Amino acid sequence: MASTSHPLADEKYVSFTTFKRNGDPVPVAVWFAQLPDGSFGFTTGGDSWKVKRLRNNSRVLVQASNVRGVVKPGAPVFEGTAAAIASGDPDYAPIEAAVAQKYGFMFKMVQLSGWVQSKFRPHSAADAAIRVTLGTP
Repeated sequence: MASTSHPLADEKYVSFTTFKRNGDPVPVAVWFAQLPDGSFGFTTGGDSWKVKRLRNNSRVLVQASNVRGVVKPGAPVFEGTAAAIASGDPDYAPIEAAVAQKYGFMFKMVQLSGWVQSKFRPHSAADAAIRVTLGTP
């Protein structure tokens, strides 16, 4: 079981910021689940822009936010690094399991939606997980 000692462990949404090649920040709201080793993770589409940006720059910023990615007042900024993990990789399953445990039925609904969408976009990339290691604020 993950320790909830980290300030972001119980947040439902976080603003996850990646960086373009030119250095411009790109924030997006994501679900965020703590893993047993203290790192965090979430799942996303393998062809998402955040996955593409992480290939070029692993630096990320994370802050507590609402569903729209609006940062909560006074929320500390955590800097860290992140890496994309393909769905076939053994490191993918623990991240998916942590997200499924934290978000329960909502996670199942998102999976179902993704499955339905894949029937209309047969050439979309497989799912990916993002593992995030954070420093102190």
